Amino acid sequence: MKYKIAYIDENDGWLNTFYQTFKNEFEVFKIKVNSDSTVISILDEVFNSEVDCIITDYLLEEEGDVDFNGNKIVEAIREKKPYFPVTMLTSYEPQAISNTEDVHIINGKSDLDGESDEDLEILKAKIKSSIESYHKKIERTEKKIEALVKKKNENSLEPNEEEELTKLFILMDELEPEGKDMPANLIQPEAITKLNDFVNQTREILEELKKKSK
Repeated sequence: MKYKIAYIDENDGWLNTFYQTFKNEFEVFKIKVNSDSTVISILDEVFNSEVDCIITDYLLEEEGDVDFNGNKIVEAIREKKPYFPVTMLTSYEPQAISNTEDVHIINGKSDLDGESDEDLEILKAKIKSSIESYHKKIERTEKKIEALVKKKNENSLEPNEEEELTKLFILMDELEPEGKDMPANLIQPEAITKLNDFVNQTREILEELKKKSK
């Protein structure tokens, strides 16, 4: 099975180049940025398409149709799903580095020009690895939650285990806010009991702290 990746760009030429370059390894979902595009509409489109990774061009405003660049898309993704796999491609690396918090996601578009097969294969491997690491993190978190919930239902948890379970639920909510990857038996009210209320309260406190820091 091929992983599904989204590529966001304002230029048809680069959209087609990306598709031709990655179509054998991935299922490629192209998103053309135009005058009607907003950061919110782009995110809705990619997440509704259930992609495994989002790759965006940096200089989206180059052709004058929008007033935002790829770094704003990355920020919005991180706000919604902090651990979701994201990569940025650009021909303007110094500018992208200056305006992007996570410089490790930045890669040069020169990797797509066919001059270096080695650099291209490294980029493909990085994208695949980021996807697999994300899925493994979800799987590990699910297993830890399942074990602690089982123990909680059969006996009881130590205070440190209650704290760990709380943190795991918060982490799971950040990994998959929609909850579609959470096993059904873990989201039953009788399985979570008062812990769920505590998690909700904790998240409310975190949200308030975020607002005050802005």
